[in-house]
Amino acid sequence: MDPVIFGGINHVFHLRVTFPCASRNSNLKREAMRKLFVNPLIALALVASLCMLSSCEKETEINEADLIGTWDIGQVSVDVKVGPISLLQFLKTTLMLGDQEAQAIVDQITSEFTDIGGTITFNEDYSYSVVDGDYGELGTWELQGDELHMTVTGETPEDDPLIVRSLSSTDALVAFEEEESMDVNEDGTDDFTATIIIELNLSKQ
Repeated sequence: MDPVIFGGINHVFHLRVTFPCASRNSNLKREAMRKLFVNPLIALALVASLCMLSSCEKETEINEADLIGTWDIGQVSVDVKVGPISLLQFLKTTLMLGDQEAQAIVDQITSEFTDIGGTITFNEDYSYSVVDGDYGELGTWELQGDELHMTVTGETPEDDPLIVRSLSSTDALVAFEEEESMDVNEDGTDDFTATIIIELNLSKQ
């Protein structure tokens, strides 16, 4: 807050020099006033932020009933990282591979996942089925928050759920991550471990 000027800048300067105690008291008053106004504003901002977060949480709340039905598996996106950087950047900067060689390795890895397709059906009795051409899979499902646990019939449950990024009665976006050891030189020794992040876009029939 700017000081109130009585009689021009020279008068203000004179007050500051001649009456230092008054100046300090004035500064204290200004600081007190600042706290009186600023602190409530901060509090209001925090309350507003919490309300917005609460609202967002409600908007993105996952409704289990929306999952029931048959879904077409549509576009698949794959992102491969080594630590915080992309696989392509890692191959070029750390393993010193050329652009074409590095890109070929990335394409080979991602192509193994982009051909995912077919349909998946979630039933009310918590069973599911996957059909993709000649491939079929049966199992059970459980939704815990945004974690979709799927267990193939006859197999031991694994702790690698799908993450439901968004879900409505017509569309869904699910993702999962897995760690893969990479042997780029094909010499039988793992060169590094990569994180593969896969997103599946689903649309209900």
